[in-house]
Amino acid sequence: MLELYHAGRTTCSRKARLCLAEKGLDYVSHYMNLGAFENHTPEYLKLNPNGVVPTLVHDGRAIIESTFINEYIDEVFPEPSLRPSDPGLRADMRVWGKLADEYGLSAVRVPTWTRTKKANIDALNEKGELDAVIARIPLQDHKDKYRLIAGEGFSDADFEEAYAKMDTLYAKTEAALANGPWLVGGQYTLADINMLPFITQFGAYRPELLDGKSHPRT
Repeated sequence: MLELYHAGRTTCSRKARLCLAEKGLDYVSHYMNLGAFENHTPEYLKLNPNGVVPTLVHDGRAIIESTFINEYIDEVFPEPSLRPSDPGLRADMRVWGKLADEYGLSAVRVPTWTRTKKANIDALNEKGELDAVIARIPLQDHKDKYRLIAGEGFSDADFEEAYAKMDTLYAKTEAALANGPWLVGGQYTLADINMLPFITQFGAYRPELLDGKSHPRT
């Protein structure tokens, strides 16, 4: 049995859902209310000690980190294949996964957390409950970000850096698509799946990226 613990429009949840959809796989959906901090409960932390989504559970075995979840899905359910057969092209595919994880996630977090978390964090702060919430967050970086948002928030420099990363990923994507309709080897792969949620999310914050002029292939 497949189970997916996930949340709405989060980019990493969308990566996993897209991969499962491409495989045509049925799964039990566990929607996590991040605003209620369901991802920080003791029960969920047993599945995912990082307290983030998504988590895939396959016959009782928890798999974490969306890029690795998607590789696991493709290994266990090999048809249709979402990875190139050529080892070199597979390495290229994994580079895109790394770019999504390192560039994409850090870029999207600045505007996303500002929009989706600030009001909740401010309300918790006013009620004197924020410290208790932060104490239950496993990742130190996330603890620090919560305190930052509760204070002065992300700086103009933080936003500039995030937008620069978006520009970099769009430029890399546009260049790769000059060689064909997909990012790697003329085949639809996990590279496309892992990048797509970030490309669309960036466009939500900066519509000019998807105006069809500056990045027509993307």
